[in-house]
Amino acid sequence: MKRSHRTRARRSALAVTAFLLVAATACGDDGEEEPSLLDDTVHIGTAFDQPGFSLHANHTDRGFEVDLAAHLGKELGFAVRFQDVPTGRREQELDQGAATLVIATYSITPAREKEVDFVGPYLNTQQGFLVRKNYNKIKKEKDVEDKLICTVEGSTSARADLPPRTTIREEADFSTCVSKLQQGNVDAVFTDEALLYGYVEQQKRSKVPLKVVPDVAFGLTNRYGIGLQKGHTEDCEKLLVAVRDYLNEEWANDIKTQLPALVDTYPGDWQNRFKPDTGDLNTYSSCKAQQ
Repeated sequence: MKRSHRTRARRSALAVTAFLLVAATACGDDGEEEPSLLDDTVHIGTAFDQPGFSLHANHTDRGFEVDLAAHLGKELGFAVRFQDVPTGRREQELDQGAATLVIATYSITPAREKEVDFVGPYLNTQQGFLVRKNYNKIKKEKDVEDKLICTVEGSTSARADLPPRTTIREEADFSTCVSKLQQGNVDAVFTDEALLYGYVEQQKRSKVPLKVVPDVAFGLTNRYGIGLQKGHTEDCEKLLVAVRDYLNEEWANDIKTQLPALVDTYPGDWQNRFKPDTGDLNTYSSCKAQQ
């Protein structure tokens, strides 16, 4: 009887140990933070052809989002490597790990939040229309009817509710839209107002200079965020703190340097229009950090 009792006790102890090991393993799978994305070199998906925000040519990277990425790398201790990511593939690039982060005039939306996490906003903007400087056929919202408007597939502008008789042409990137505008093949380019001022500055000495139509806008305010894979809470929090520091310390100077046409258009009011409040970071980011 004693031998049988010891055998049962030993079997019970082994069963308990096995249960605890399985439970611990399951807890680790569900609760442990994923390995950091922000070690060594961070591959940042961006648009290579957006003046004022992210322009990559002749071995030079420049723009507001380039400055933001440099600040993040400095603050968090990683090297930045940029790669071109089409607007319609941003979620896939993050999901597949082809890009570590996406900083590409990437608006935070409920649909996108189902697929990726966001840190932001680092800029707010309405949507507007870019036209040739001598073009005056759009002066109010209803004038957009019967016009041929170019925007980019996969962008928030492509899903905006424009007047019913508006014709939309979707291209792969905004540089193509701008070229078609200057050639007279479309009437206007429709996207985020802040982004349009980069093209105004870039083309101000060209044969076909451009302008943003004043006080004509459709759609909601877009809030730009940094996209990253879901499940990296610690990385999200680190990025949030670094973006908060950027808004407080460097944001205004970088906007004045990289988007002078925007600043000139709204003297004395450009920060109120385009700069987020630091408290918005905890509201719109996928994580929160202490104030």
